[in-house]
Amino acid sequence: METKYIDIEQLGKVSFTINERSGRIRLSVKPDGEIVVSMPPSAPYRDAIRFVESKADWILKQQAKIRKGLTLFAPESCFKTRFHQLAITKGNTDKVYNRVGNGIIQIFIPERVNHEQPKVQEFIKNTLVDVMRWEAKAYLPKRLKELADKHGFKFENVSIKNASTRWGSCSSVNNINLNLHLMRVPEHLIDYVLVHELVHTVVKNHGEKFWMLLEQCYPNARKADKEMNNYRTQTF
Repeated sequence: METKYIDIEQLGKVSFTINERSGRIRLSVKPDGEIVVSMPPSAPYRDAIRFVESKADWILKQQAKIRKGLTLFAPESCFKTRFHQLAITKGNTDKVYNRVGNGIIQIFIPERVNHEQPKVQEFIKNTLVDVMRWEAKAYLPKRLKELADKHGFKFENVSIKNASTRWGSCSSVNNINLNLHLMRVPEHLIDYVLVHELVHTVVKNHGEKFWMLLEQCYPNARKADKEMNNYRTQTF
């Protein structure tokens, strides 16, 4: 079986696998939210892509259902960003509040309050997004510039976003968008995403020229690309 990954507008990366036993194009959304397409050898990729695009609303609904049950933050939760670690404490307090500093995202919850309550979970999630946005703005533009200078790329502006499907993107005029959720993936994969988008300032598609240039700048790029499949742009 041959597998190919293609970026589709609104949906992000989609896995297309040619399967000798497939009689028609089949679409599924895996438990981790990954979009998977199985297609017969005779089916053109353009037809498979059109099929996926026609099912975009259904796919997004399925992914939304999955996200609802992805993460429940509790006192025993282990959640780390690039520069901080989450700590949830229940105790003698009359309200839910946070304190961020010294590498700790501290969440305080009254003893009598169930931490599973939607309002409490939403407070924790909003706190984490705020911290990751701050980290991303402090780290990613600087690191992007370092990698651009190292490999001889030029870009225009860089923006940090809380995107739901993409780790990064590069516009036709070389403005680069980066996902704040990069702050919870390993450093070498952050670099992979940054170099990936920098290569798009030169090659605007994912053809052979793109991968050749990417491999020159980031050896074992295809391995890193597959490793990124272990992470989701949204865990909550």
